[in-house]
Amino acid sequence: MHKKHPCPDCRQCQWCSDTRCSVCLRESKPCQRKLSQAEQIALYESINRTHHQRKTEVRMKQRALFLCTDGSCLSPMAAALVNLDFGDRLQAFPAGLTLQSINPHAAAVMAELGIDIGHQPPTPLSHYEREPFDYVIALCDQAVDSCPLYFGGVKRQPMSFVDPSRTKGSEEQIMAAFRATRDALRQQLGDFFRLQLA
Repeated sequence: MHKKHPCPDCRQCQWCSDTRCSVCLRESKPCQRKLSQAEQIALYESINRTHHQRKTEVRMKQRALFLCTDGSCLSPMAAALVNLDFGDRLQAFPAGLTLQSINPHAAAVMAELGIDIGHQPPTPLSHYEREPFDYVIALCDQAVDSCPLYFGGVKRQPMSFVDPSRTKGSEEQIMAAFRATRDALRQQLGDFFRLQLA
C-alpha cells in the first residue's frame, strides 16, 4: 500500500527523513532518498490529483511540459507557440535533458512571429520534478528514450520532430529548416491541443 502524500501535517516527509516536507512546502530541493519507480508513480498520481482538484476549484489553466535533448531549440519553440495560440487555456513550459543556450536561428524564426525566446534561460527536466502537468510531450527520439515514462502525474507522450539545428548548408538553407520545423510544431501541436481542449 502506497503512503499518502502530501503530508497531512507537513511536519515530516513520508518519503524521506526530512523534518519538513519539501513537496508540501513547494520547495525545489528533492527528497533525500531516491524513490522507486512505483513510489514515483504513486507520488505523481497524488500530486496530480491535488492539482486537478485545485484546478477545478479555481479554474486553473492546464499545464504542458515540452522536452527536447538540450533545451536550445525544439522545446522553447514548442512552448512559445502553444502559449501564443492557447495561452488563455494552457500554460506551456520547455525543458531539456542537457542545457545549452537558445539557438540563435530558433530565436530568429520565432522573432518573425513577434515572439522573443532569445533571452529565455535553458531549464533542465529536473527543475520540474514533482510539479503536476496535464501533458508531458517529448519532441525528439532521444527525449523519448531518456525521459521517464511517467512524469508530472501523466504518461509521457512522444511527438518526434527533426531537430533543425543539425541542418548543414548555407544560412538560407538553415533558416528554411528552422522555419519548416517551427511551422510543423505549430500545426501538429495546434491540431493536438484543439482536440484535447475542445
